[in-house]
Amino acid sequence: MMMNHKPPWWKSALQFAVGIGLIAAIGIIAFLLWPRPGVPAGWMTIRPPQDVMALVEYESAIWAGGRDGLKVIDRETGDLIREVEFDGELDFVTALVLEPPGDTLWIGHLNGLTQLSGKSWRTFTASDGLLDDQIHSLGYDKEGTLWIGTDKGVMWYDGENYESAPDEIPVMRGPVSVIYQDIRGRMWFGNGQTTAGGLAMFDGTNWHGFSAENGLVHNMVNAVLEDSDGLIWIGTGFANLGGVSLYDGASMMNFTVEDGLAGPKVRSLYLDAAGNLWAGSEYDGIALQSNAGWRILTPKDGLAGWEVKAMLQDSEMNLWFGTENGLTRIERAAWEELVGD
Repeated sequence: MMMNHKPPWWKSALQFAVGIGLIAAIGIIAFLLWPRPGVPAGWMTIRPPQDVMALVEYESAIWAGGRDGLKVIDRETGDLIREVEFDGELDFVTALVLEPPGDTLWIGHLNGLTQLSGKSWRTFTASDGLLDDQIHSLGYDKEGTLWIGTDKGVMWYDGENYESAPDEIPVMRGPVSVIYQDIRGRMWFGNGQTTAGGLAMFDGTNWHGFSAENGLVHNMVNAVLEDSDGLIWIGTGFANLGGVSLYDGASMMNFTVEDGLAGPKVRSLYLDAAGNLWAGSEYDGIALQSNAGWRILTPKDGLAGWEVKAMLQDSEMNLWFGTENGLTRIERAAWEELVGD
């Protein structure tokens, strides 16, 4: 009679382990070799920082503010030079602006307004005269006045005193997250923080209010930009509603995803030195308008993230895009080739 001898249990376990190891090794090799999208030539993904809501070039470096504070990035290599620290707190940095001629940096954040001049730091809060400690936006006008968008309206600072803007326009009574001055000197203010939203414009004498009732595609205003023809682009939206309103001084014309935008909520707007328009979305990447028409760019094309919150062109003409998942830098030659397609 033939006996059916079973191999020892440890041999079966060893064979099983070897089989699992081979499968895992094959999987790892396949993952490493499997073709997948890469960053195009001339593009760079930079992390940290992770979340970026504000960008400025200061002292020949790129300063990037976001939820985790303020980071200084080497303009050439993309390396992290340092994380900015001082005696106060720089949480949730939402706005960065240079005081003319550019020697002083103002930083808007959750805990106030901080001034960096040389190696000297100073932070202003509600106890110093601000409407509120939470700063959403900053902007300088042609007269050298600093405008400050807070959670409770807008005010200006002349270097010595703060003064609040009148609040008869509804947007001026709530969060002011957008400040922009056009070539004619008009100041624009938008609320992209609450569903009340709205847009206000000060022409030097009178205040004017805009909303969905008189032409805006959506009440929440996230960005304002003037193009080379003097038209005002207004980025709006919340969730899956919104678009761009184009104001010619008399009426509004509205554009949505059907007209070429990347997504319904327009988070940011930028006009590069060559006159190309970049419209960043909340969830869908960025739409580029050039002589070639509209083109959509997403992480599949090389962007660091899907939400484009801030944009900058540095002194070397490189483009920087701040997202929820890091920075993208596109060298001049690369974006020039892109818009020329």
